[in-house]
Amino acid sequence: MHYQFNALAHPRLGMVVGKKVAKLSVSRNYMRRVIRQLFRLHQSELAGMDLVVRAQKVFCPKDYIAIEQEFIGLVSKFNKLQKP
Repeated sequence: MHYQFNALAHPRLGMVVGKKVAKLSVSRNYMRRVIRQLFRLHQSELAGMDLVVRAQKVFCPKDYIAIEQEFIGLVSKFNKLQKP
């Protein structure tokens, strides 16, 4: 996940899920939906930040909890960087 602070009052999201990561479009679209939903759930914590999420490995519904925990950890890390 890449980030950059912006001058806007709201966060923005960009995603990259390539064919090299997941061959089937169904898998790529599922990954995008999960990332977008996690972003929506934690959008209030990310004011003024641009995020670009690059999927490195394919994940499936049984990996949702691990992906959510990783996303929450990164969000809290970015919040610590933003405070000072």
